[in-house]
Amino acid sequence: MSDSWRTCHACSRQVEMNPGQALGDALSGWVIVSSMRDRDSFDRFSFCSMCCLHHWVQQQVPVIPEVFLHSIDDSPYSP
Repeated sequence: MSDSWRTCHACSRQVEMNPGQALGDALSGWVIVSSMRDRDSFDRFSFCSMCCLHHWVQQQVPVIPEVFLHSIDDSPYSP
């Protein structure tokens, strides 16, 4: 795929940029997130909506195993 296409990182929706079209015009309404890799570089992620961003973020969060959650005692501490 050429650089003239942008893809949503969550739902894979694609937008084609016309020659000479500004990125801001092509992706109007989209959400762009930058994540620092190290001091001098970053990754950029594009999302067509806040719902797609939310879905992607939820996929990035580690899931706590149910067995661990059930092993926590909810009763107050008493010495």
